[in-house]
Amino acid sequence: MSLIRNSKEVVRAIDFTGVQNGVIHPSDIDAVLEFDNDILILIEVKKRGNEIPIGQKLLLERICSSWRTKRSIVLKVEYDDIYPQDQNIPLDGCYVTKYYHRYKWVNTKDPYSLKNFLNYLGDRWNNKKCKF
Repeated sequence: MSLIRNSKEVVRAIDFTGVQNGVIHPSDIDAVLEFDNDILILIEVKKRGNEIPIGQKLLLERICSSWRTKRSIVLKVEYDDIYPQDQNIPLDGCYVTKYYHRYKWVNTKDPYSLKNFLNYLGDRWNNKKCKF
């Protein structure tokens, strides 16, 4: 069962025109997980090979670095371009290729499935809610 309530609305883009100052404009975060005011996981999803734009990257880094505990992380999650344009991209089919934690970006040696990486964090940070 999908968690998307109205997939027809999801395909409608929010146009930021008129709410920008030069190159500065609103940004989005694709997914956020927060557990007990202790763990913060920010997820940005990109098609394989695409980078996070510098402004969005700075935003994600600043939010992560200012979190109230050391248990905060940004995950760059990628998907292969195998899904038709009219099909949703399943987040549980994506993989972590890079993460930001404690003021630095780390490239993963091998891509990790998102679910495995989240379960790893749950174990490492001893949080039973962070299990998928």
